[in-house]
Amino acid sequence: MSVKAIPEGFHSITPYLGVSQAAAAIDFYKKAFGATEVMRLAMPDGSIGHAELRIGDSPLMLGTPCEDGPFVSPQGHTSVGIHLYVSDVDKQFETATAAGATVIKEVQDQFYGDRSCTLADPFGHVWFLASHKEDVPQAELEARLAALYEQPQG
Repeated sequence: MSVKAIPEGFHSITPYLGVSQAAAAIDFYKKAFGATEVMRLAMPDGSIGHAELRIGDSPLMLGTPCEDGPFVSPQGHTSVGIHLYVSDVDKQFETATAAGATVIKEVQDQFYGDRSCTLADPFGHVWFLASHKEDVPQAELEARLAALYEQPQG
């Protein structure tokens, strides 16, 4: 039996987060997004060397950044956001904010067919939560975008 190049249950791309308080982040992701913990490797100092979670059908890896590692926990702004599709974005928004997520953008219907919001977790990562409500053909999508920018900006 040969080993699969992409392990069972993984996709080609898997987010890997650097979180200075990785153990607390794992607890937060469980409360806020219903994550399940697949595995955790604790370091001798108690930090998390590597952990794997599952949110819905997708894996999420994280660990405590170390001095000789390639990345750090975000401080202020971050250049990467995690987009999470859920069945009920309004309910997930309430769950995540009750768990401690900070609201960046409230839940609202979007021109591209999603109902979505933007949150920041307590560790500096940005999350885009969405429920897909409408399949919008490309021509209609472009027309809606053009109309959006023709609106007077308040």
